[in-house]
Amino acid sequence: MFESIYPIIDSLLIAPYRIGLPALAAFWLGTAVVALWCTLIGEISMSLIYIWNREYYTDLNREMTRMNNISIEAIRHKQKDTFKSANKWANEYFGKVFFSHAALFAVSLWPVPFAMAWLQTRFSGIDIHTVPFTKFSLGYPFVFILSYIIVRYGFSKIRPFIPVLKKIDDLRAEDAKKAGELTSWDELAQIPEENKETVDGSSLESRA
Repeated sequence: MFESIYPIIDSLLIAPYRIGLPALAAFWLGTAVVALWCTLIGEISMSLIYIWNREYYTDLNREMTRMNNISIEAIRHKQKDTFKSANKWANEYFGKVFFSHAALFAVSLWPVPFAMAWLQTRFSGIDIHTVPFTKFSLGYPFVFILSYIIVRYGFSKIRPFIPVLKKIDDLRAEDAKKAGELTSWDELAQIPEENKETVDGSSLESRA
């Protein structure tokens, strides 16, 4: 099946390289278009994965927020045992949230190795630039990686104006509100001294 689809993909990707510009300009333009394809496919993939696992991500953020806030409340009321327990869970959920977001971002990068593989079949061994005062040459990886970074950054600026992706961003913002607001550790310094001596163990333990 892939063998029947590959010629179509190859024709689509190589077309921008053949639009009649000088060779160097055509190569940069064509590679930028490949980078744009990678960005679009990656962003759509990331959005679909988020929608599929939306409830899971929201629950992780909610639990992280809840345990963080409980641990801060425990510090306020000088409840050491409650703080240790809540803070342990808060750190665990923070780790899960961090790595889930890292994995989600990694999903957006999956087209890159395929693009690099295609570029290798087409432009392997071709020197695009030479570093001044050296014999070191730069090939397609340099052009693609630089193009991808620029395209990805530029795309992030126009993303809010793309209706489908803006809808995903709105859903993520909505889910963040559902998760609640993190209490900052800086707020501890704003509590009057007499309030710091207050102990309200029953309500706090019920929340934990």
